[in-house]
Amino acid sequence: MAQQPSEIRVRIDQIERLLMFDYEPGAEGALFDICDAAGHVVKTGDVHGPVTRVRITDLDGEEYFLMVLDGETSTVKPFQLRRVA
Repeated sequence: MAQQPSEIRVRIDQIERLLMFDYEPGAEGALFDICDAAGHVVKTGDVHGPVTRVRITDLDGEEYFLMVLDGETSTVKPFQLRRVA
């Protein structure tokens, strides 16, 4: 029986400039990538469930994709950063 991919819930803390996502990995060594709109990986790291926090002070675009690689499963979630005036 195939395991259903877990839903990823993404939150952006504009004040602290953090991306937080809720994801409980099903396999040891789960990784995440943040890709820009052109598909280039701009950040990568380990998933620390249940909540992973990523500093995003160096991201200057608006549209990104969070991809979680968890064993045989990959889940992609688009998100947007809005510039603070």
